[in-house]
Amino acid sequence: MTKTLLRDAQRHYVNDIRVTALSDGPLPLGYDNLLGLEESEYGRILHDRHRDPETFRAGLNAFLIETDGVKVLVDSGCGGAMGPETGRVPNNLAATGVTPEEIDVIYCTHMHGDHIGGLIAQGGEAVFPKAALRVHEDDVAHFSDEANATDTTRKVLEAYGDRMETFTGQAQIAPGLTARPLPGHTPGHSGLHVSSGSESLLIWTDIVHIAPIQLARPEIGVGFDVDPDAAQETRKAILEEVATDRQLIAGSHIGFPGIGWIAREMEGYRFEPVPYTHDRSGD
Repeated sequence: MTKTLLRDAQRHYVNDIRVTALSDGPLPLGYDNLLGLEESEYGRILHDRHRDPETFRAGLNAFLIETDGVKVLVDSGCGGAMGPETGRVPNNLAATGVTPEEIDVIYCTHMHGDHIGGLIAQGGEAVFPKAALRVHEDDVAHFSDEANATDTTRKVLEAYGDRMETFTGQAQIAPGLTARPLPGHTPGHSGLHVSSGSESLLIWTDIVHIAPIQLARPEIGVGFDVDPDAAQETRKAILEEVATDRQLIAGSHIGFPGIGWIAREMEGYRFEPVPYTHDRSGD
């Protein structure tokens, strides 16, 4: 079930676990970010899906999960570092009535700047003063290497170092929340499986970046995949899995709120957004 809040926040329920999608704003991703696709084909696919190639922008979503008294923030947005329309997570989090001090756990799906930039303030201090930071150990190793480090990763590792907890495999993050390794985009890129009773949701984070293109053509990668071949293999496998299982998914770069189902079509797959409902209007 979904409910729209003020600004760009929308609640969804996985049985008794509350998941709130938080928009960080649109990202200027487009043809130049893709690998192995002709520009004419890019335009055709977007046109066929009623998108304008000249104005298309990808989403950037974070998620607040409330489960058994624990508040988990899944990624933080880019902190406004990717254009003036980004950096909306703080205001949208505030619209839910949750303060940064109330976040217990930050689940970092991977350490790219559009997912961790919102963890630090302009001076480099931690925005979330009490939260444990859970991140896959392979991403910490990769981005701790000076060959791969960025100013943002250095600042995040410094600000949260004493509160950082690494994991591997399918680790439990909080009640009903289990890490799901989805390597390739980064070495430790991980989704999050949300499960309560008979209901579940897979937050697949960066399986796709330019959704209309990569759903139609899953073999197409992006230039910032650390291992393009592994990312392609993971994308193809997870698309087939969630389409077969009718698994509800949430994506970081699918248009807000980014929650829905994946269905097969003659050309690859398509995204079916979860319908809006007026139920639970008082929650």
